[in-house]
Amino acid sequence: MNLYRIFLLVFVFAIQIAPAQTEQDRIEAEIINVERTIVAKLTGHEPIKGKKKLKSRFSTSERKASADFLFNSLKDIGLKPQKHPYNVKDKKGNLFNGVNIYAEIPATNGSNEFVVIAAHFDTVENSPGAVHNATGAAIAFYVAKKLGELKERNKNFMVVFFDHWKSNMVGTRMFTKKLKEEGYNIHSMHRSDYMGWDNDEDRAIELLASSLSLESRYRLESPVPIYKRTVATPESRFFANFGYETVTLTAELRNADNSPFVRQSEDKYTTVNFKYLASTTNIVYKVMKSLAEE
Repeated sequence: MNLYRIFLLVFVFAIQIAPAQTEQDRIEAEIINVERTIVAKLTGHEPIKGKKKLKSRFSTSERKASADFLFNSLKDIGLKPQKHPYNVKDKKGNLFNGVNIYAEIPATNGSNEFVVIAAHFDTVENSPGAVHNATGAAIAFYVAKKLGELKERNKNFMVVFFDHWKSNMVGTRMFTKKLKEEGYNIHSMHRSDYMGWDNDEDRAIELLASSLSLESRYRLESPVPIYKRTVATPESRFFANFGYETVTLTAELRNADNSPFVRQSEDKYTTVNFKYLASTTNIVYKVMKSLAEE
């Protein structure tokens, strides 16, 4: 037997014993490819523009650079992003200038109902804010990208990146007020935070939903354990106060399977479990797709 035939037999044998890539593997690889870039640039792991790298998304200049990056990223995937600037004082007289970034993904059937997918993009001082909350922004971005690619959508969708989370959620407050004042018909609001850490590798998530029907949607689409949250986040309370159905997704806070680096300088890109992030992202997308098909 010549060397060529030996090589051919070895090659064929290797193909036969190599594990086939599952559809789930393919989907997660696609998600990771997109989300790595978002998280890397928002955390300073890669330059956000030119040679500029962010240290955190805390200062006015860093938040502006982050907002511009998210705006342009939405534009790059064919959406029509808008800026929602605000200039407001709190009860103590502190002035807040910021900008929320959002884009509508219109229904194809003329519906006036909106589903909102949201995450805050700023951080506390000196924290790269990977798990808190570049990963949430990455989820919202990827889901918006996939929704924009659907040929039919029986609801409108809106992706929103909130500014000023660390300042009593001013950005969230102002945007929710805008939705109410402009008469948006909101079906539900879905937000993600604290994603990207899965020490026990069970891919479980924690869920707080304002209604059983919303909770059931996630349980139906989830192949991983879902633990029910018992403590509302401030954002979800804001939405509920305006009469909106809400969902908040996090890592397993109740089981302490969450990043120990949150709000610290070590909350870096290199600590993110991207397979876990992709798993959660795919669950969110499947829920959104089911809403689009209703």
